[in-house]
Amino acid sequence: MKKILIAIFSICILSFVGCDDEYDSDGIAPKDDARIVRVSIDVRDVPYEGQRTFYNHELKEVVVQVLTGYDWTSFKVYVTPTMWSSMTPDGGQTEDWTSGSKSYTITSGDEKVSNTYTVKIIEVVEFGDNDPWN
Repeated sequence: MKKILIAIFSICILSFVGCDDEYDSDGIAPKDDARIVRVSIDVRDVPYEGQRTFYNHELKEVVVQVLTGYDWTSFKVYVTPTMWSSMTPDGGQTEDWTSGSKSYTITSGDEKVSNTYTVKIIEVVEFGDNDPWN
């Protein structure tokens, strides 16, 4: 019984601490941010060790390097925008990537900023210290 009372007391204390009205999520992710923060190919299509992702926010480009030997006609690519923002088209759909690139428009949570990113998938024989923009 004593352990149950301690557990209930702990939950109550944590509830009060966790409900801080002063919590500022803008410091974590401002509502005027419109960027892509993560891109990855579904691990059922290409395992993590078979892909590397590079981001260039100045050029608004993301390059995913994929080791040779994967079928380009059915990749499911997950694209994650910044918190609060919206994106078109939605990521996570199985799409034909034979063209090698797709565009995604990210609109900030306050709808004042909009950026169009190009996501490119490039086939490579091996990974190295290769920066796709150099």
